[in-house]
Amino acid sequence: MRALTGRPFEKKAGESALRDLVVDFFAHHSAEYDIRAQLCTDIDRMPVEDASVLWPEELSPHEVVAVLHLPAQDAYSDARRRYADDVLSFSPWHALEAHRPLGSIMRSRRAACPSSSAFRHRLNGVDPQEPASIKELPA
Repeated sequence: MRALTGRPFEKKAGESALRDLVVDFFAHHSAEYDIRAQLCTDIDRMPVEDASVLWPEELSPHEVVAVLHLPAQDAYSDARRRYADDVLSFSPWHALEAHRPLGSIMRSRRAACPSSSAFRHRLNGVDPQEPASIKELPA
């Protein structure tokens, strides 16, 4: 997304300028994102239960743990927008046991995310789905 850095744009009333830039970018280009994490190497100086403490990078620099590749695509088609808004759910607890979230804030989200998702699915009248592959997403 560095190609969009510093690029001037005009915001039209009632529209999302950022969304429009991203949709236009992905119509013609792919992108890669480095997913980074800090590993807790000193529980005293890197407390899991106090999210206000900034973990020192000299104890644990951010490490690339994955690279996410997004191909060129219609990033905001009506089908994708409806699927994302009505069907999908987000929860940091959708993870391998070894990667489960830690800390009190994340524990509170364990109950909040499914509750929010259940409400939204009832309101939208759709069953929740958990795609196992990108091929299951609408074009």
